[in-house]
Amino acid sequence: MLRTRQHGDVTEIRLTTAFLGRPMYSVSAYLFDGTLVDTGPPRTGRELARWAAGQQIDQIVNTHHHEDHVGGNAFLSHLPALAPPDTVPRLVRAPRIPLYRRTTFGQPRPATASPMGDVVATHRHTLHVIPTPGHAFDHVVLWLPERGWLFSADLYLMERARYVRRRDDVGLWMESLRRMLGYDFDTMFCAHAGPVGDAHAAIRRKLAYWEELQGEARRLADAGYSPRAIRRRLLGREGFLTAWSGGNFSKENLIRALLAMGAGEKAAA
Repeated sequence: MLRTRQHGDVTEIRLTTAFLGRPMYSVSAYLFDGTLVDTGPPRTGRELARWAAGQQIDQIVNTHHHEDHVGGNAFLSHLPALAPPDTVPRLVRAPRIPLYRRTTFGQPRPATASPMGDVVATHRHTLHVIPTPGHAFDHVVLWLPERGWLFSADLYLMERARYVRRRDDVGLWMESLRRMLGYDFDTMFCAHAGPVGDAHAAIRRKLAYWEELQGEARRLADAGYSPRAIRRRLLGREGFLTAWSGGNFSKENLIRALLAMGAGEKAAA
């Protein structure tokens, strides 16, 4: 399913996958000044292509390799695409993804892209490319200083994010969030939360939540609680996606990551 919303000069394209007729997952791509930022999952690729045929789109810019951000590229192969250098070979190979991800997003098809540099030119603007690893090793955001905008992809996600993947580097993710506080922007165009105003305050609240959770988890660990027991006390039960993903996507992953960060800080001290 595809729906659009207009935010001034920016078009938000909300792409939703379904399973057995029931909505499963939504993510937003954004169109600005002829540049399409990300293309959503493979399952919505055909619908995106039909919509794009009626738009003025000159290029695609991908923010990282995850299939819910690059899955539409293969359906828009007539458009040139730019992606982070480490993303490009993954687009070409389109490695097979686990069953739960294929069911949710669809299996990506091979697609081509050119490595982006430090900036991306649109018709009338220049987007500054800023590496923000953590959620993914190749994750970047796109900063438009004269508008005070940040196309933030999956850097923010939501204020009180409780589920992460096993491979997410939460410590590096938090460093990326802190580093972005040094840039001047007031609106984030997030792939999941949509446009987020007062963006610095939103980032600070997200960091404060994870920092507070880390402190509470560390105190419980020092008292002898296991990561599973800590997760139960602080975050409650796991959800359906934890079982569906075989534990790859879980609250306990977040607890373990925060505790590992704490152990590293203690060792350094």
